[in-house]
Amino acid sequence: LLTLLLSVFTRMSTAVVQHTHTNITESLNMLLIFAFVLALVGTAVFSVVLMVVRFRNNLMTDEGYLMFTLPVNRHQLIWAKLLSALIYTAASAVAVTLSILLVLLPIADWSGFWGDLGELLSSITESLHFGVPGPLLLLWIAVLAILTVFSGFLMVYAAIALGHSFSNHKILSVVFFIAFSLAMQAAGLTFFSYQLTIGETVIESGGSADLLLDGTRFLVIDSIETLVACGVFYTLTWYNLQKRLNLQ
Repeated sequence: LLTLLLSVFTRMSTAVVQHTHTNITESLNMLLIFAFVLALVGTAVFSVVLMVVRFRNNLMTDEGYLMFTLPVNRHQLIWAKLLSALIYTAASAVAVTLSILLVLLPIADWSGFWGDLGELLSSITESLHFGVPGPLLLLWIAVLAILTVFSGFLMVYAAIALGHSFSNHKILSVVFFIAFSLAMQAAGLTFFSYQLTIGETVIESGGSADLLLDGTRFLVIDSIETLVACGVFYTLTWYNLQKRLNLQ
């Protein structure tokens, strides 16, 4: 709400500056723009911090003594946290998008924007050789985006659950998170190199050089990598909550 309110004030002050050039109005406009940018960053950061803090406090501290006596299993607890984190993230994304649009819509030149955007998407689709229909491609990308968000949440959850399974070594959660992040980056680079190798093999066998970038192959491999990451992190989280729970 604060971000949306600041976007309205920022737009109003910008309109005033466009018609009245004084030191006071320009200084006020700059302060509002600075506050608006901070609010955008804060909205994004707050959703991440909230997701981490609520998982840790609800399940890994004294609150866990109540949470784990509820008539639900570990899977339901994890999914409750995943879905609430997804809702917070989506709400933050909507708030940030609306705020930016409130500031830019009245002052930006939107003539031909959607046409240019459509041409850009068409050229990307053609150049990357997506072999699936447009609606299916959009659905695939949307599902993959949600799975990618889930893998990020689960990576944090797994690091917290694994770190808290060791007595007096809660700092290990940070260490595990860094290790998981490095492993994910290494896996991404490995899959990317694998795709380039496949493309080079196609070219050497007489295929077109354009097939070096195959969008469908990229989505398939990326989907497999994301699903594997979700499965591994979810299993680690569930196992440590089920078998190695430590609320001390």
